[in-house]
Amino acid sequence: MGDHDTYWKADGSYLPPVKPHTKAKHQILADYIKNWVVTLCGNNMGKRKSITLIDGFCGGGMYVDPENNNELWKGSPIRMIEMVERGLEIVKYEKSKFDYDLDAKFIFIDSKPDHIDCLKIQMQRAGLEHYIHNSEKCEFICGEFEPLAERLVSEVGMRKGSSFFFLDPFGYTDVTMATIRKIVSLGKSEIIYTFMIDFIRRFLSEREGSLKRAFTDILEAEGYFMPASGYNILDQQDYLRNETLRLFRNKGGARYVYSFALLPNRTIVEYYLVHLASSPTAQRVIKNALWEHNNIELIYQFNRGVTGLGFSTPEYYERGTKIFNIEEENVRASIESLNNELMPVIYSHEDGILFEELHIKTMQTNPSPVNHYMSYVDEQRDMREIEVWRNGKITKAKQLKPGDIIIKSSQGKLFDFKSFKHK
Repeated sequence: MGDHDTYWKADGSYLPPVKPHTKAKHQILADYIKNWVVTLCGNNMGKRKSITLIDGFCGGGMYVDPENNNELWKGSPIRMIEMVERGLEIVKYEKSKFDYDLDAKFIFIDSKPDHIDCLKIQMQRAGLEHYIHNSEKCEFICGEFEPLAERLVSEVGMRKGSSFFFLDPFGYTDVTMATIRKIVSLGKSEIIYTFMIDFIRRFLSEREGSLKRAFTDILEAEGYFMPASGYNILDQQDYLRNETLRLFRNKGGARYVYSFALLPNRTIVEYYLVHLASSPTAQRVIKNALWEHNNIELIYQFNRGVTGLGFSTPEYYERGTKIFNIEEENVRASIESLNNELMPVIYSHEDGILFEELHIKTMQTNPSPVNHYMSYVDEQRDMREIEVWRNGKITKAKQLKPGDIIIKSSQGKLFDFKSFKHK
């Protein structure tokens, strides 16, 4: 939900206007949920999966889009349901798992009863009425997310399976780091969380009062985000992002953390979408979704301190509908950015490194999805800098497998392939 001035009337007679960065956020969420379901179920050897999806700050379910003659724009709860259904369709009909059974439950939470009432009306109008009256499939809770967190974690634990939390609060005090930790500790749970980096920026200049309590008690950020004296605005932003990722890895307990910047102007990040997960597969899926909706030129951002992928509102207005295309220059910049990162790792492994291990070691520090890794390896192989081995033989295959061995080019060297058994 995110914006302080966003509200819905209970009868649906007033729907708030959707902002460009909210649209980007919703589209990222939708892409991710669909691909999350396909990955979970398509790769599952069984025929049944249980998932729980929680929208902790769900809002009223629908917006109006001022850029499109105030046409309706679906909010996060409706998109979550539709994308789970779409993901299951792909599993059944494109993955040929026709009898696959997905036990999905949605839990929608908002502190305002008007928002919950409006959401139910919008779901009914969207053809989702059967969810409203089935508490096994969909639960509506009017209340603050944080006091409910322990109960939610307990319910997810009892349902088992996998879970996803979408946490898009109004402010920086609405979700504690302790709650983030509890969710991550479930093991098969993932989070997309809106982190207000602007709060941290203000704290660095004030460091007292209510800001200090939120910083130390809610975020548990003592020892992080030290005063960045002498930094220019771009270096400071780079520092703040890196500290954000360090904080969530260490205090949130997530092994894999990635961020997506949302910028109201060209250079200053207002907040990050932070994705937290326990598996590298989850980060591969989110990076694909983030890449699709990045509208920052990577060459530009590498020179401007905006590291990682992001969405800039000015770029959106200037580029119109083209912003969601993967542009050639961004693909090239992404692949080239891997040179300084991957070659030292490859060269440091005298006996080679599994492609999967190479990706996992470096995936959190660059914007490149796994297909860009493959393109980079292919380029270096053509230049005879490296070799790729599969099943004891050199391979020229462009579609790499996790167990392929990447090694510095060396003619006639014998390798002990037994030590590279894929786990």
